[in-house]
Amino acid sequence: MRRILKIILIALVTVAAWTTYELIRNNAVEMRPARPDNRMFNLAVDGVLVAIEEGRAYDSNVLKDASAYVGQRYDCSDFRLQSMARILYAHRDSIGDEDYELIKHTFLDFKYWMDQPGSDSMCYWSENHQLLFAASEFLAGQYWPDEIFTNAWMTGRQHQALARERILAWLELRWLYGFTEWYSNTYYVEDIAPLANLIDFAEDEEIVIKAKMVLDLLLYDLASQSYRGTFISSSGRMYANGKRYPEKNGMQAVIDHIWNPVRWGREPSERIGMDQNFIRMRNYDVPPVIKAIGEDDGRELVIRASTGLNLDELEAEGLLGLENRQIMMQWAMESFSNPEVITNTMDYMNKTDMFPNEFLHDLNDFNLAILRYTGAMPQISKSLNPVTNGTAIQRANTYTFRTPDYMVASAQAYHPGTFGDQQHVWNATLSRDVSVFVTHPAAPLSAEGALSLSPGYWVGNGRIPHVVQDRNVVINLFDLPVEPGFMEKSVQDFTHAHFPQERFDEVVVDGTYAFGRTGATYAALVTHNPMHYTKGMNDDLVQPGRQVFWVFEAGSERVDGSFEDFMARIRSNPVHYGSGRIRYESGGRVLELSYQGEFIIDGEVQDLQYPRFDSPYVKAPRKPDVIHIEHEGKSLLLDFYGLERTVDGV
Repeated sequence: MRRILKIILIALVTVAAWTTYELIRNNAVEMRPARPDNRMFNLAVDGVLVAIEEGRAYDSNVLKDASAYVGQRYDCSDFRLQSMARILYAHRDSIGDEDYELIKHTFLDFKYWMDQPGSDSMCYWSENHQLLFAASEFLAGQYWPDEIFTNAWMTGRQHQALARERILAWLELRWLYGFTEWYSNTYYVEDIAPLANLIDFAEDEEIVIKAKMVLDLLLYDLASQSYRGTFISSSGRMYANGKRYPEKNGMQAVIDHIWNPVRWGREPSERIGMDQNFIRMRNYDVPPVIKAIGEDDGRELVIRASTGLNLDELEAEGLLGLENRQIMMQWAMESFSNPEVITNTMDYMNKTDMFPNEFLHDLNDFNLAILRYTGAMPQISKSLNPVTNGTAIQRANTYTFRTPDYMVASAQAYHPGTFGDQQHVWNATLSRDVSVFVTHPAAPLSAEGALSLSPGYWVGNGRIPHVVQDRNVVINLFDLPVEPGFMEKSVQDFTHAHFPQERFDEVVVDGTYAFGRTGATYAALVTHNPMHYTKGMNDDLVQPGRQVFWVFEAGSERVDGSFEDFMARIRSNPVHYGSGRIRYESGGRVLELSYQGEFIIDGEVQDLQYPRFDSPYVKAPRKPDVIHIEHEGKSLLLDFYGLERTVDGV
């Protein structure tokens, strides 16, 4: 017995000593800065590309600044490489030898993936960054196949082979599951740029064909989720300006390049960014069926889709592990600390020594052998449920109702009650100027940087509401806790709507009812508690309370008659709410929703798990082999594995 106790004691002392050592080691890990502290860099490489394309003189200092920035491996260095690559491939004769050598050095000395040498705080893992890095590596390796790339001490041909694997994995994941950063009017731009460069310059038929197909699907999203040339839908990642101000939509230059903005009474966007790599493409024409879908604004239709994966689907899909394909899907979802993935996260970070990275540095606290080898981390994550778990972007079953007068879009029952990050759960686009939505602020207005925090006052949610939609009606249920979660600073005791008074032609706020009119389009909000505008703000309509509902309903002169008639109808709609359950009747429909429970329409429980595509334009199951898009006698047939892409209606 004494011997056993002695062994146990020795083991405990050993574990304690080792854990103490690891704590000291972890504390000593120096965090690398993601951005420069004080130096200002002119990074307008996209402007240099445009100048060269238009035959104008360009500023070589911009290339010098961009090269210096990339050389320091600051976050978003991969952004700068896209237009550099296009300049290199399409305009080598338009730049001097000094600028050519500068670009060459920039590419040859770069770190292209997490498992390559070097410590930095670049963000390799989000969906768009994965392709940005891989496309840059592939095209650089292809251009200088026999040169030694000085960071990893490999030839260009070797880099090209590594990047090819990741590119094909990325393309297949988007084909099978859709975009994790679904309908993002920020990050779709950053997918389009590397896709455009691969299509134009890759000397690999499989990559070119598959890149064209994935670009087709991205543009289908753009066409089907836009209202008269404005792209604000539900989204996996969206920022405040992108949803509050339609004119600041990050995809506007792409939209205006594809569809004539004059059609919808707008001037073309003057934005110059990575979208120029798409606008300047030579080897791709937007399929006519995609153009026709974007112009199909004269009727009412419902568009359903499924995009992304849930965390509990990863293992069954063979996507939980340390291979590139596996970590690419997991980290594209921004899932790091969740119980389903935290062990895998820590294993990969140890494998690649990612702890100095500013974005991941806090996970260093979990880097303890006793946690890894006992399998305790998932239980700890589940028990503590840190606010970081909310960064995970999970599967969205999207529902969009598009009419001649407005578009209303949502992610149906998207993980209600969980922490939110940048997910935008629903949006009503009422005109080219007016966007309406509801969120639970993750930070009060008084917090430093509240309007830019992610999540913050307008970005994302503190707690995600239970949102469902049927045609022109969206129901939001909130059940907000009093006590903050682990690592959460506070839980706001109110929710609010973006209801921009100055952009409507008329606004009426009366207790639990709010109405707005823009032209011949109407909007209504119905709430549990009376609403009021925040002092000093004319777009922030607040409802106090933790257990509350918001009902949004859109209407129009075409359907409802006058604005007064619309308001009278909404006021007459029966509303019953109690114990986390709402019953709302409108237009002959009875809509019922229980918080984190079933959505019932006219007594029928709704199935909110959608196939990959379900719309008048395209129907396809999840993980399709073939996708066939049709509209107005035009069609697009995509056979991903057969490498067949057929465009009809040219």
